[in-house]
Amino acid sequence: MKISNVQLIYFSPTGGTKKLAQRFASLVAGKLDVPVNETKLMAPADREKEYSFAQDELVILACPTYADRVPNKIAPDLRRILHFDGSPAVAFVSFGNRSFGTAPDELADILRSGGAKVIGLGAFVTRHVFNDNIAKRRPDREDKQELEVFAEGIADKLRRGEAEEISWGLVGEYYKPLKEDGNSAVFLKAKPLTREEDCYHCGLCVKMCPMGSIDTDCVTVSGVCIKCQACVRSCPTKAKYFDDADFLSHVRMLERECQERAENKVYL
Repeated sequence: MKISNVQLIYFSPTGGTKKLAQRFASLVAGKLDVPVNETKLMAPADREKEYSFAQDELVILACPTYADRVPNKIAPDLRRILHFDGSPAVAFVSFGNRSFGTAPDELADILRSGGAKVIGLGAFVTRHVFNDNIAKRRPDREDKQELEVFAEGIADKLRRGEAEEISWGLVGEYYKPLKEDGNSAVFLKAKPLTREEDCYHCGLCVKMCPMGSIDTDCVTVSGVCIKCQACVRSCPTKAKYFDDADFLSHVRMLERECQERAENKVYL
């Protein structure tokens, strides 16, 4: 199968998924000797447009795993705006060393619903956005080697003209977060706060919020918060933070329970 280019499409609020997917896309493109084009779906305005891709373009759709699934505020947008004319595609998710759940299959279903042919699924570990001590040095050398092998597998399938539909067949519910004591952690309505003495209203958090939920005063969160940590991670003065007790207890539980190395998973 002749491929003219690799089309990388990504949702990546804090950049971890983006970096992994960019590396993977570059590896595949290098093996096929074609260019890479990128489509970012970060801001609400990015997801108001519609995007179409041709049969000779390899599509890599990448996003992080939230609670074992594709982020539920983003999945409907992906289904609505992405259109493929039989494009071969890879569903690529990152996860923070706990579980990728059913996110790869859900992303693959989004691709198929838009007209793509899914020829590969991958789930790769990156540092957890809630806590720097979870998967602190991931991706590491071993992860990068596994990305290389996955890229070669995709390139080889395309060289051989194989584009059959594949699926892990995973099914499941959203992960229910727990506190340190094992009870349910309920923080759906938690929103970031601001240390106003440290905020100089640069507007970066407003720009980085993928939901467009932070007002121009850089303090008021008037819309939905998906706990992506984009505002916390991007703030140059570290003025943004969460103080919700259940959320913080859940983060401590994750730090305690998710230190053992989780493995990447691919399906070709």
